[in-house]
Amino acid sequence: MTSWSIDPQGVSTVLTSVETAATELSTALDGILTAQDDLVYGAGSLGGVPAAVAALIESEKTRLTNVGRRINAGTLGASTAAIAYVHGDEEMAASAQAAASTSALNGDMSAIGAERAAAL
Repeated sequence: MTSWSIDPQGVSTVLTSVETAATELSTALDGILTAQDDLVYGAGSLGGVPAAVAALIESEKTRLTNVGRRINAGTLGASTAAIAYVHGDEEMAASAQAAASTSALNGDMSAIGAERAAAL
């Protein structure tokens, strides 16, 4: 790979979408817990059903917690990488401007060529 091609606005759009989906997932999981309470109340003499549902939810708790952690880590990592990319662009632009200013003062255009080669 010889260059990066990141659209910071596109990254922001995707991260917003992921955040929305994560919120919806969290709401759905909260709904499962509410449904479990309703099931316990409505089951009456079918006491084994609520216990089985509770056991299922408990068995999946670690997996669901890990999903949430991965979502958070992924969005934070992508956001941090995009910020670093934008910051790198700003540093590269500042460096190129400094090289151009120096070249304009001393007539030596080699600094501009070096900056251009480093950008490629």
